[in-house]
Amino acid sequence: MERKRRGGAAQAPVAAARYNDWFGNIVERMDQEFKAIRAVHNIERGEEFEKALCRSLRALLPERAGVCRGYIVDRDNNMQGDDIIVYDAARFPTLRASGRDLAVKEQVPAEAVLAYIEAKHTLYAQEKVLKKHEGQSLAKACSQISAIKALKRAPMPLEAFAPKFLAPPAWFKRRRGFPSIRNPWYAAIWALNLNVGKGAEPTEALASRFETFGDVPIDRLPDVVAAGSVIMNPCVYNEKDLGRQIRPFVTEDTQIAFTGGVRALGLAAVHLIWAIEDIMLGDIPWPALLHDELAQAEQVYETGVVLDPGKSLDQSLHEQKAATLGPTREQHHGDTERSPGNSTK
Repeated sequence: MERKRRGGAAQAPVAAARYNDWFGNIVERMDQEFKAIRAVHNIERGEEFEKALCRSLRALLPERAGVCRGYIVDRDNNMQGDDIIVYDAARFPTLRASGRDLAVKEQVPAEAVLAYIEAKHTLYAQEKVLKKHEGQSLAKACSQISAIKALKRAPMPLEAFAPKFLAPPAWFKRRRGFPSIRNPWYAAIWALNLNVGKGAEPTEALASRFETFGDVPIDRLPDVVAAGSVIMNPCVYNEKDLGRQIRPFVTEDTQIAFTGGVRALGLAAVHLIWAIEDIMLGDIPWPALLHDELAQAEQVYETGVVLDPGKSLDQSLHEQKAATLGPTREQHHGDTERSPGNSTK
């Protein structure tokens, strides 16, 4: 499978501006937002950059899209991430429910996540990066995204036209270059600046660097990389005229294209809007969660165990029994042997 195409490939004819250039105005607005972020003092601190991006996204995205910083947690308690999460605020609360406080790292259920963004002030795309820049490297960001996409959540089939309603299977067919489920993971890397080393051309260097990730499954790669003036995005090509059709997600039959000299972050923001509009999230298993909580409450009532925060019923029961029974014979015997009055010379 070919993964890489440069932006200079033959394209379909460019159409005149549509909707009175509404799209171009959105890109320009976001580009101006990011230029303002560049001017903020101390913005190289990752935390401040993430907060600035969150505020910009809150102003841009539809109201149902909540934006926070933090971690994604799945039903098996696996937790990944540490940057920006876009989630469906209309249907799901976050685990900490901190509202709009960007200083607090949230925990968001996997089923509620619309998108995840690895935010970097400067993305270092070289194969060898100084130790102090490893946290800002392309390899590190791609590794984090691969871990995000490995988290578990129940797939929503293509036949779903609402979270609880399915159409007959023959009604929907997978579109070329689109996922085979309705709730794919969407994850992107956004950076104000791109560092590819001295003398290297940014677009060519970033594309060449991705060639070294050939052992990474296509569905574990980022869906978009926007850094400096370069953007990487998934697409399919019309084999007759080589016309490029952009897609919102990387899939088994998409290629990835690299284009330079663009307002990359503005384009990435609009790509994000498209992707979350195409996603239909499933449900958190509310019945199972309620059943587990009630069953545990009944066990607590029957056993008289007081649950400690952060501990399971079994852990609390074991500790309470140990406290009630006191030290075991072996523990008591060992303590007696170690006491100063019983020492032998």
